[in-house]
Amino acid sequence: MNAVWKPLSRALLPALLLAAQGCGGDDDVEPKTYTVRFSPQVRQEALSCTTSFTDIGTSRGVIELLDFRMYVRDVTLIRANGERHALKLAQDGEWQRDAIALLDFEDGTGTCRTGSPGTHREVTGTAPEHDDYTGLEFKVGLPPDRNHLDVEAEAAPLDVRDMWWSWQGGYKFVKLDIRTQQNAAYYFHLGASGCQGSNADGYTCGAANQATVALDGFDPETNQVVLDVAGLLSELDVNRTPAGSDMMPGCMSGPTDPECPPLLSQFGLNADGTPKALPKTFFKVR
Repeated sequence: MNAVWKPLSRALLPALLLAAQGCGGDDDVEPKTYTVRFSPQVRQEALSCTTSFTDIGTSRGVIELLDFRMYVRDVTLIRANGERHALKLAQDGEWQRDAIALLDFEDGTGTCRTGSPGTHREVTGTAPEHDDYTGLEFKVGLPPDRNHLDVEAEAAPLDVRDMWWSWQGGYKFVKLDIRTQQNAAYYFHLGASGCQGSNADGYTCGAANQATVALDGFDPETNQVVLDVAGLLSELDVNRTPAGSDMMPGCMSGPTDPECPPLLSQFGLNADGTPKALPKTFFKVR
């Protein structure tokens, strides 16, 4: 009897271990809807289209918002044990598609004459229900294989012409336009740069500018992601008058633009698009 029992036990052991590992795993955890909220601010004050904000940048200038939109993707919740769960985004037909979401922080009022009254300040999706989510990770912008599409033929949210960068043949990942005392428009447009090619033949880009934002101490039930525009612009003179080869106030993601490095740095990017440490002056948890 013993001779029969021992081989039988060895044969059953892997199956029993797998069964034990499956018990209580995420296959058995009901999905829950989570909302990751984004709060654009200037220090502690909510960013809006109807307010002027003072003491901005190295010249302590005054700014007014014109436009602020941003694509994010691959939003992932991270548990205390390091386990990662990507949100399965709600497919709402307007703001969220596949793993991509368009955030829109302007409402077309006041100085924001965009003709776009709708706003979208959160990303909603499902993940296994756990009470120990303590971190958040997401990417800014579109992946290279989705960046060079025909904006006229795409479904929402990739059909927004204001987020299409015709001269680069791709999308603007971030579009932040402000007005300052010296500049009727001061731009920050983040996207892949140095792109050449066509939709038919494909594109190559000098800098893909793929930014990953990782934030600790984030509980989706109680926290939100703060986007502090004062922090973003803290190392720049927003009243600087363009001169020489730098013909436009702000940054269009050009690797030689003197105003780009401080802005790209806030997204964890070097001027050439390679990754660096994220300073978390612009992205914060509150």
